[in-house]
Amino acid sequence: MSPLAPLSLARRLSATPSRDRDVRTLLKRHLAEFHASTPTLILDELGLCEGDVRVDVAMINDELSGFEIKSPADSLARWPKQRRVYSKVLDRAWLVATEKSLDAAKAPAWWGLVRVVETADRLGIRVLRDAKPNPSPDALAIAQLLWHAEALGVLERRGLARGVRSKRRAFAWQRIVESLTLDDIRSEVRLALRARPIDRKFW
Repeated sequence: MSPLAPLSLARRLSATPSRDRDVRTLLKRHLAEFHASTPTLILDELGLCEGDVRVDVAMINDELSGFEIKSPADSLARWPKQRRVYSKVLDRAWLVATEKSLDAAKAPAWWGLVRVVETADRLGIRVLRDAKPNPSPDALAIAQLLWHAEALGVLERRGLARGVRSKRRAFAWQRIVESLTLDDIRSEVRLALRARPIDRKFW
């Protein structure tokens, strides 16, 4: 099932082009309502690959999904790097943008596409293409979502922490990649993200 309903609308508060925060607010409200019956965590600005880029909106349930927002006021200047890093880490990825930006971005075929629609008094998002599973995730990039203490905790629980407790987090990440399956790494990352203290959760 798609993580998004086909269409969502909100009243515009200004005649100027909608900005990131306007689209983000609508998207997060939409995700929270659509997933109200299942445990789902929605986060702003999740850093990937040691903070190299940040996912505008991340959603964690039985998968880690990410949404890159390009509002009518945004450009595609950072898009090539964002696309590359998102594609290493996320289980499913979505580009949320105007029709013009969606056409110009040429997102990979497995990415979901959500069109931002504006009228004189409405801002909307409409699903054009559902996201498919990531065909080529990078296990190390996924493991790098774990904080040092979290990575050590994963290794401790599995009896794999010997020799890495006093070393930098890169050693813990490498041990995880060498010792765990990709599915286990993904599961541990989702558990860690859920357990972190954050300001707001949508369940």
